[in-house]
Amino acid sequence: MNPVKDRLQSLDVFRGLTIAAMIIVNTPGDEEHSFGPLKHSVWNGCTPTDLVFPCFIFMMGISIVFALQSKKADLAKRGDILLKSLKRMVLLILIGWGIQLVYHFNFSTLRFPGVLPRLGVVYFLTTLIYLYVSQKGWKYIFGGILIGYYILICLIPLQGSYAVTPTHNMAAVIDRFFLSEKHLAKFAYTDPCGIIGTLPSVCSAMIGLYAGTILKEVNLSPNNKFGSLTLLGSSFTVAGLLFQFIFPLNKPLWSSSYVLFAGGVCMAAFAFCYWLIDIEKIKAPYWIFTVFGVNAIASYVLSEVLPKPLNFIIVSSANGKVSGMHIINDLVFVKIFSLQWASLVTALVFTLLVWSPMFVFYKKKVIVKI
Repeated sequence: MNPVKDRLQSLDVFRGLTIAAMIIVNTPGDEEHSFGPLKHSVWNGCTPTDLVFPCFIFMMGISIVFALQSKKADLAKRGDILLKSLKRMVLLILIGWGIQLVYHFNFSTLRFPGVLPRLGVVYFLTTLIYLYVSQKGWKYIFGGILIGYYILICLIPLQGSYAVTPTHNMAAVIDRFFLSEKHLAKFAYTDPCGIIGTLPSVCSAMIGLYAGTILKEVNLSPNNKFGSLTLLGSSFTVAGLLFQFIFPLNKPLWSSSYVLFAGGVCMAAFAFCYWLIDIEKIKAPYWIFTVFGVNAIASYVLSEVLPKPLNFIIVSSANGKVSGMHIINDLVFVKIFSLQWASLVTALVFTLLVWSPMFVFYKKKVIVKI
């Protein structure tokens, strides 16, 4: 099957892999019995699941370069580009809020932060940086944010203590001051998509800007681009591992070390994907993941809202009533596999369920743009 034309194939495949991973970790058949790598770290640390969101933001940075490099030199167009990015930010925020309202239609307790709102804000701020800051100036913004964030979280005492815990940190205090507890995540004291954590998230996108700039460099051969991406990605990873000794890897806080480590891993993994698909052109059914990759936002939204109607399907069992995907997990797969494998197989089935309509879009070359 031929992929969609005129796109960087490795980017679409890598994005599709990330979407698939996101759906699998977000919709287990039994969250309590999921494999450890398919769960987020409770606080400090970094599991494979903790790398999914940074991958999206990293790829956003690459996409900004590919979309705007030929346009940014035209000063007359910058205002229009910025306005479009602002509209996209607002739309992503509204879609994110809309998904929440599908499940809990209550504006008084609507959670303002979230995955799509953070993507929207980061997209706008990163576009602003790309348009108006020279590449030489990027390092000052990048370093300034990471160092400044470290100082804010780790070196400013809170209630006389320098401890940074899930219930005692400056990021949570700021979120609760500006948004109040009613509009933050109910599952954690520290909202993992809070206000201040958005700033280091911009640095995750800036790592994507660096990658995109390398990919668009006309004076570099494809192999040299692969080497540059691998070397830079490895450097970021090592820097993150070293930084963690003073500011631990922490996804809920989006710590500075986490930005470097996760961004480096994402860049190195993408470099391998780029080498495999765009350089060596090794044959494989990559289109399976491209189906998700070319319609990433549509895939994400569908995966988030689809459980709602599925939960209307209720079946009685010996252990009580079960609904939605729990039906096949509890009544079918747990009788065939262990609890952990049953949970994973159920997640794979749900992923296939989301993939099917996206496959129809792919066949018809329909790309939902925001």
